[in-house]
Parts: sequence; structure tokens; C-alpha cells
Amino acid sequence: MSLHSPRTTPAARGRTGRLDSSPRRRSAEAIAFVALWMAAGYLLPIDSNGYLLLGIPLTMVFQLFVRRRPLRELFAPATSTVRWDGRALAMAAALVLLPAVYAVRAVASQDWVVAGWYLAAVVGAGCAAFALRAGTVLGALRSAALPIAIGATGFALVYSAMHVVAGVPLSAAAVVAAVVKYTALYFPASFLLEEVSFRERSTHVHVHEDGGQRGWRSAVFVSVLWGLWHLPVSHGLPLPLQAIELVAVHVLLGVPLSFAWRRTRNLAGPALAHAVNDAVRNGFMLGL
Repeated sequence: MSLHSPRTTPAARGRTGRLDSSPRRRSAEAIAFVALWMAAGYLLPIDSNGYLLLGIPLTMVFQLFVRRRPLRELFAPATSTVRWDGRALAMAAALVLLPAVYAVRAVASQDWVVAGWYLAAVVGAGCAAFALRAGTVLGALRSAALPIAIGATGFALVYSAMHVVAGVPLSAAAVVAAVVKYTALYFPASFLLEEVSFRERSTHVHVHEDGGQRGWRSAVFVSVLWGLWHLPVSHGLPLPLQAIELVAVHVLLGVPLSFAWRRTRNLAGPALAHAVNDAVRNGFMLGL
């Protein structure tokens, strides 16, 4: 929603399930959501996987009790029902395969937090199939193209340069294998972890208003929150420098993701782009 709120209309009331609150209140609610999540990350003895998993109940509470909208709208708001035909089931089966294998391994080793991450990806496979079925695979690929071009290219260039400087060889086959593996894991996981919280929940309805004149401002605003959200699980630099780095990187990556969501009103494209970007990062980090 734009940061200048027009007079409430019946259409606006229908999108949120209640009279639209002021832009300042919506922005404050988004800030409070992220601040609560960050505070838990600092106060609780959890690692990055636990931090991600914590977002599942927080996002559900925000969607149900702050926005007062059904959970399916986190993935494809334009739909009125969940479609589970043969095509959707086939997509879910394909997407669930790799996360399920890793989930079984994690459970067998009694690594419960990691198992929770993979189980989230297993459940996310169904959500991803629903989103893909609500739209089209081609539409998801089109909306993901620009964010991938920016993010994947940037990661590839930065980490390739680091390999050159460090004198560490990089295997093309290993990079390709890593990109395929992590994309297959991260794409379904994004429907319950991170992407669903920062693209749909904050950006499209709650902060940015359809037809608003300040779309760039709200996209940057949410991307800044996304960058700061990483602070509890980011280390290596003094806090101010870490915050500046995270905000800069996540504004660069997050704004295209936000606009990809708005163009399609479907999480499949942004989730795919996020997954590919992170997979490329992981692939090009091999050996460093």
C-alpha cells in the first residue's frame, strides 16, 4: 500500500477483511512483526534454522489476526479455493521428493531443528504446487527472470572474483550440481520460510496498496526490513557495518522480488528467484 492512504473503499475493505488502517499503522505493524522476530532471534538459544522456523507461527498469526485473511492468500491471493487436480498433485510429488529424503536423514540422525527445516520444505512443496497451479509455470519463470538476472549474476561475479583472489579453483560441475540441489530444496521451503513472510505478508497488501503511487517506496521499505531481519544470524562485521551491508544487499535483491510478486499476485515467481539466487550463491561459495 502506498504511504499516503486514500479514503477507505468497499474494495479496500474486501482485500483486508476489515477497514483499512492508516499507512503509518500498517507500516508500524510490519516493523513490529520484524522486531518481534529479531528479538526472539537474539534472546532465544537458536541457530539460523531455528530462526527461520520461528517465522512460521509468527507469519500465521500475523496473517490470521492482524491482516485477518486466510492462509492460502499467502501464496496466491487471487484464488478462492485450493485446486488439487492431477497436475497439482504431480507437481507436489516432484517438489517433495528431495526435501523428504533429507528430512528422513535428519530425523534418523535426531537433528530435530534441521529436520524441522526439511519438513517445512516438505509442507511447502504442497503450497508451491498450489501456487503454480493457481498461475502457470511460464508465468512464474517470467516473473522470476529479472530478480534472477540481478541476484544470480551478482553472486556469481562476486564469488568468482573471490575464487580468483584466493587462488581456489572452481569446478563447473560442482557448481551446477549445487545449484540444482539447493534450488530443489529452497523453492518449496520458501513457501513457509522467509519469502512468504517478506514478499506477501509485508509488501503486497499490508504496506503497499494496489494502484498506489509510491510502489518503489514500499518495496524499499520492506526490503530494508528484510535486510535488518538477518542481523540476529549474521556475524563477522561490527553491528553498524553489518546492518549497512545487509540493507544494501537486500534492497538490491528485494525490490525486484517485490515487484515480481505484485505483477503476478502469486508467490511462485519470487520464491523461485529467491531459491535460485541462494543456490547460485551456495554453488559459487564452494571451496571458499
